[in-house]
Amino acid sequence: MKQFLRLFFTISACLVAASAVAKGPVDRGPVDKATGEHTYGSCQDCVPGDELNFVSHRLMSAHEASGKHPQKGFIFSWNDDGRWLEMDLRDTHNTCVHVFADGRVRTGGLVSEGNGPQVGRYFGLDFVDGGEPAYFLDHGATIRFGLDYDSEAARLAFLDWCETGDLPDPPTYGLAVWGFVISQGNVQVHNYPGDGD
Repeated sequence: MKQFLRLFFTISACLVAASAVAKGPVDRGPVDKATGEHTYGSCQDCVPGDELNFVSHRLMSAHEASGKHPQKGFIFSWNDDGRWLEMDLRDTHNTCVHVFADGRVRTGGLVSEGNGPQVGRYFGLDFVDGGEPAYFLDHGATIRFGLDYDSEAARLAFLDWCETGDLPDPPTYGLAVWGFVISQGNVQVHNYPGDGD
């Protein structure tokens, strides 16, 4: 009987170990992400009530890679004149999602679809989730990394900025930064403590 129990526990331990190896990377729980639908616009040193310029709308679902979870999501933006653009965040060669602090995310990349001049260019979005309600508390900047279409220099500059927050020095041709504030809707940046940032 004793030998049978030893054999049983030995086989059970081997099966558990084999199962753990077969499953691959450990799922570390929820992933860092930024989500929300909002209306945003730009203004210089604006305060609530000021008129916003270049008003547009954005729907965002940006999930950072973690463990067995790949980076995924999209950024879809449109304005009332019918212009629209989209970034496919599953394209990890050309896009990035980096939640780097509580309420802070850098994301964006190649504009893969749309009907405006942004298609084929690299743009970064630096968001600050300032709390609730989002009106003028949620804000950030849009960064254009170049004017050339499908530029390798712009792609590399964007990816470096997404990881580090550093803009290229010297600036890439056509580098531009525009601040924005959110006037309707919300951005929620979820930074889960399990990944160390």
